Amino acid sequence: MEAQASATEFVVQMTALLQSAGLTPTILSSQTCTQGRNNRTYRIQTLDGSFIVKQYLRQPGDTRDRLAAEFAFLSYAQTLAPTCVPKPYCQDVKQGLALYEFIEGQPLQPQDITAAEVAQAADFFCALNQSHRTTSAQDLPVASEACFSIQEHLDLIAQRINHLEKIVPETPEDREAQRLIQRLHAYWQERVAKIHRIAKDEGLHLTAALSLQQRCISPSDFGFHNALKMPDGRIYFLDFEYAGWDDPAKMIGDFFSQLALPIPEELFSDFVKKTLQPFDDGAQLARRAQLLRFVYRVKWCCIALNIFLPVHLARYRFANPALQVADFKRKQLDKVAHLIQALETTPDGLS
Repeated sequence: MEAQASATEFVVQMTALLQSAGLTPTILSSQTCTQGRNNRTYRIQTLDGSFIVKQYLRQPGDTRDRLAAEFAFLSYAQTLAPTCVPKPYCQDVKQGLALYEFIEGQPLQPQDITAAEVAQAADFFCALNQSHRTTSAQDLPVASEACFSIQEHLDLIAQRINHLEKIVPETPEDREAQRLIQRLHAYWQERVAKIHRIAKDEGLHLTAALSLQQRCISPSDFGFHNALKMPDGRIYFLDFEYAGWDDPAKMIGDFFSQLALPIPEELFSDFVKKTLQPFDDGAQLARRAQLLRFVYRVKWCCIALNIFLPVHLARYRFANPALQVADFKRKQLDKVAHLIQALETTPDGLS
């Protein structure tokens, strides 16, 4: 916290969290962690060791209770995959704070992403869903932007594109973003037309909802950008504020489309086969994942352009007050130009 009063309040709140968790309420030091894009995190050193305190963003119009979703998910995951996620200790709903185990791992690098790491991710997902019909699983919330019919997936991405088309062109970067969005919209129209044609040929009902047995508990925003690797090679997964019940095809689409640490495409089939083992009619779900694969690449192009929308810019600034907006916009534009080029030229494997 910048001001002394804020620092004092911070110490009081952290001390209360430690007391609620049954830990020694003496803070030896605290430091801001690497800036994220939604929330603020702090590492605190105490007589009992190191912990993470997470301060969750709250803003008008954002109805997602990020704190409740993440704390509930981690509490559930601790019973099924305790060596894959940090332990949740306690939460302060009023202040929007939570206390978690500090994981002394290293961020993964592109060269770290091999079949072994992807297999660990698949094992984690399967562990979450081996007991997905229990009472504790049923108590979890629906994931952020959950979709249970193909049409809902299409509507979700169409809505994102529509929001981006409202960008006000005040700077050269804004105008370039507009041009990229026009290209993305043209590609999207072709993609939707192809999905409609395939649905008609294969007798798929776009508005039919997945059965409860085929829905999954999804970590959401799942990938190695939200993970730490331990010296022995084990991976801890982090950041579950969007987690909850969802379509397995959406989890797969997001996992292979996230931008920070891309997953090798040749691992797609093995990942799909393994992660769908806990579900009824895995072959149908695998076809669904293939059908929606490029849909989620479009979604992640949209996510990369969120910085151009005021509501998302506010989130970035909350998480990182020192954010250099113009530089970040330029970085995102370059990234999206490359992604759209790949979308326009890469075969999708669909007939």
